[in-house]
Amino acid sequence: MLTDKRKKFVQGLVKGMSQREAYRNAFPNSKSWKDHVVDSKASELFKNGEVQARYNELTQKADDDAIMSAIERKQWLTKVINGEIEEEDKYFSDGEAVVYNKPANIKTKIIALDTLNKMDGQYIQDIRLSGDKNNPVVTQTNVIDSVARQMQEVNEDDVDVGINS
Repeated sequence: MLTDKRKKFVQGLVKGMSQREAYRNAFPNSKSWKDHVVDSKASELFKNGEVQARYNELTQKADDDAIMSAIERKQWLTKVINGEIEEEDKYFSDGEAVVYNKPANIKTKIIALDTLNKMDGQYIQDIRLSGDKNNPVVTQTNVIDSVARQMQEVNEDDVDVGINS
């Protein structure tokens, strides 16, 4: 069980403080100590098993809370593609920058679509091996060729290019 001071030390570290800062913050009587003494005590405390366990627990929780899940990333990319996410742009008027939001442009949407396709494994890789079964050597990885072959298989009647007559 960690004391309140040790908990405060760990919380300081998780917030980005150095060991010295976190120690001095958690143990106010150390403020008058020389830096090398505080550094030694902080280092020793950080090596404590319970302190390490709490530090790892809090940093893992912070990582989990900060990172989007795969589903959240896919949903966000889909919103970009559908024009629900705006991007920031600017122009200059009388020498001053005017910042505004606008719908994502086509290049941004294509990048989002490409990223989503990669996440879903939509691209097929053509990997050619040489050597033998005990010592295979990858000689070529060619995504473009296999995508081009797939595109040749698409019938022109299957594609609506959106051109108005």
